[in-house]
Order: sequence, then structure tokens, then C-alpha cells
Amino acid sequence: MWFWKRRSFGDGFPEGFRIQPIGIADALAIATLPPDRIAAYFRKNPEIADRLLSESYDKRYSPSTFITEQGDGYLVGWVSSRAGHLAERQFSNLADAATDYLLFSLGKGRWTEPPLST
Repeated sequence: MWFWKRRSFGDGFPEGFRIQPIGIADALAIATLPPDRIAAYFRKNPEIADRLLSESYDKRYSPSTFITEQGDGYLVGWVSSRAGHLAERQFSNLADAATDYLLFSLGKGRWTEPPLST
């Protein structure tokens, strides 16, 4: 008999998380960069971050990661028809939200928006 152990992704990932498909080739091409370089890329290429946002809106399955506009910012998290919305994080700008969404979707960790410099 075979016993399969579910992979644990660590802190910030809900129970039952699984890696999500990303269909934006330009985003996948930078997914191996350090997180701060991914965020810098999205700041310089906001159209790629916007494509990730659009891709998330087009998802029609559950459970899945998501990125959505919320008020003056963005929300990234995990949604399951059984458990609802989990592991949500708010971001003030699309570049940081897209960075978290990409890393989160691929099981690579979570991004924390850097503090505003004074």
C-alpha cells in the first residue's frame, strides 16, 4: 500500500495548499529571482503585474490563490469553497501584491511590502 505525505509549504500557507499554475510566461521567467528583484521588475514593468491580476480574475476553480483590488490597495490570499478566504495579505501597490501572488502561487514563500522610507 502506498502512503503519500502532503508537502508542507511552511508559514503563511494554508493547510492543503498546492502549487498553482501561472500562465504568464514573463512572470514565470523571473520567478527564480530573489523576491526583492521580482518586486523591482514589477515596478518597472507594471503591465506584467496587471496581467497577473487579470489572470487571477479569470480563475474558475477552487482552491486557488488570488489577487484582487480592494479599496486603495490589493489583497492576496487563498480561497477554498470549503474553508473560504485564508492566508490573506494586504498591499498598497500592485508591484508588491504581484510579487506576493507569484511567490505564493508557486509555493516559494510570501512577500512583505517594504516600509515606506522617510
